[in-house]
Amino acid sequence: MKCDICNSKNSYVKDYENVFEIKGKEIKFTCPRRFCQNYNSLMYDEKLDNECSLKAIELYNNCFGIPKDDLVIFRKNLNLSQELFAKIIGCAKKTLISYEKGTAIPNDNYMIVLKSLMAKPEMILTFIDANKGYFSEKEYTKIHNKVNCYLGNNIKGILLNESFIPTEFNGYTECNKNKVFNMILFLADSSILKTKLLKEMFYADFMFYKNIGNSITGLEYAKLQYGPVPNDFEKIIEECCKKNLIDYKVTYDNNLEYHEIIAKSKVNLNIFSNEEIEILKKIKEYFKDFSSKKIEDFSHKEKGYIETKMYKNISYDYAFDIESIK
Repeated sequence: MKCDICNSKNSYVKDYENVFEIKGKEIKFTCPRRFCQNYNSLMYDEKLDNECSLKAIELYNNCFGIPKDDLVIFRKNLNLSQELFAKIIGCAKKTLISYEKGTAIPNDNYMIVLKSLMAKPEMILTFIDANKGYFSEKEYTKIHNKVNCYLGNNIKGILLNESFIPTEFNGYTECNKNKVFNMILFLADSSILKTKLLKEMFYADFMFYKNIGNSITGLEYAKLQYGPVPNDFEKIIEECCKKNLIDYKVTYDNNLEYHEIIAKSKVNLNIFSNEEIEILKKIKEYFKDFSSKKIEDFSHKEKGYIETKMYKNISYDYAFDIESIK
C-alpha cells in the first residue's frame, strides 16, 4: 500500500465519513479508511475499501432496494433452490448469489421483477410459465408444486394478529399461538415428518369441532396436493424454529425430500382443556403406525377434501362427515 501522491507507505487508519452516489441516491456513512501520514489523503487498502463498498451496497439495498436477508427468506419460503429461482426471474445463478450475499445491487430490471414478486407472490406463476422453456419437464412440475404450496398457505398471515372474524373456516375460534405451538410439540413428541404432522393437526382440530363445536387452535386448513394443511404452515414452522421449540431438518433419499420436525421443548399441557388433551391423544394413537404417504392417502378420502377446490379453505362443517375416527 503506497500513497498515490508521495509514494510513501507510512499510513494510519481513522473513521471517515463516506459519501456514495448509487443510482442517483446519496449514501452517507462512517467507517474505517486508510490515510497517508504525510498528506492525510485516502490510500488504497483492499480489505477496508472492500468493507466500505459492501457497507454502501447494504445501506442502499436496505433503504431503496431489497435487503439481502429479505430476498433469501422469500426464496426459501418458496422452497426453491438458487438455480431454479434464478431461472424463474431470468438471471444467472451467480448473479442471484451476489444479490443474496449483498455484494451487488440488482439492476433496474431485476429490481422491478423482485419487488413485484415480493409484493404480489402470486405473480411468480406468470414468470414460471413465461420461462417454461428453460426448465425440464421434471423441474417445471417440481417448481409448480412448491410455489402453489406456498401461495396456498402463506398469503393471509394468520399468525400476524389480524382482527378475528369467526367463520366456518376457523372453527369459530380465534387463533391461539400457544395452542398451535404446543399441539406441534405434542404430536411431534420426539420427531415426526412434516406431512404427517400437518395431517394430524387437521384431524385434531376437525375432530374436536365435531365433538364440541369449535376448533382447538383456530387455524384454517386449505386443500393442497398432499392433503389438508394449515394456512401459513411454513410461517408456523419458521416461528417454532426461531423460538427454539423445534429443529427442522431436510434430508434426501432416492431423489425424495423428507422434512423432519424434531421437538426440542417440553409440551405445556396446562393450556389445553381435558377434552382437547383427550382428542390429541386419540389422534396420536390412531395414526401412530401411519406413514406420511398413508395418512396423505387417508386424508384424500375425506368428503371435505374431495368437495373443496384446490388451494381453497376447507369448511369445518365437513368435520361431521369424518366417520373413520371414532
